[in-house]
Amino acid sequence: MQSGRACGLFGRMRLLAISGKRFSGKDTFAAMLVEHARKRGVVLPTYAFAAESKRLFVAQEAARGVEVDLQRLMVERAYKEEWRPKLTAFTVESIAKDPQVFCRAVADRIAAAKVPALITDLRLKLEIEHLKPRFELWIARVLRPDPLRTSSGWRYDAPADTHHTETELDDEKLWTHVVRNDGSLEELDRKAADLLNAYLS
Repeated sequence: MQSGRACGLFGRMRLLAISGKRFSGKDTFAAMLVEHARKRGVVLPTYAFAAESKRLFVAQEAARGVEVDLQRLMVERAYKEEWRPKLTAFTVESIAKDPQVFCRAVADRIAAAKVPALITDLRLKLEIEHLKPRFELWIARVLRPDPLRTSSGWRYDAPADTHHTETELDDEKLWTHVVRNDGSLEELDRKAADLLNAYLS
């Protein structure tokens, strides 16, 4: 398999990031991008800021001689609940000291790898502010009409849907690409193929 490299203006590495509302189809679109990259023989690693706190928490605990299984922390609900109080405290304390701590950690790993990469959960302006000077940042905003979001299980929840992590990137001037998820999965898949081809070109 090839790693490939997406270079943009002045040789800066391109970085593709997905933004969108809850139930807009971000995870589905991300999986399609990864699959189209695989078909081209390119490994497209994915990164999520939400997962970075878990990774750094595991590293901190390891330094203290405490073993925490990162994979189980990611996928096993019961195991995650067992560690949630300490993980939450770690996350809150880390962000209080440095609001960009998890964004910077992800960006550092992407820059060191020097291969095309995909961020699956861009949510905040401060993330854009950190990433833009380092990469040629492509922001793909996935848009899906509310009736279709509802058909996938979305229900309006004021605390969640008005939270700044859900609304801060609503300004279309922040987006570089718009992906309208208002048709079939086949149509969305074609849009993923088109975007992936442009990104890797």
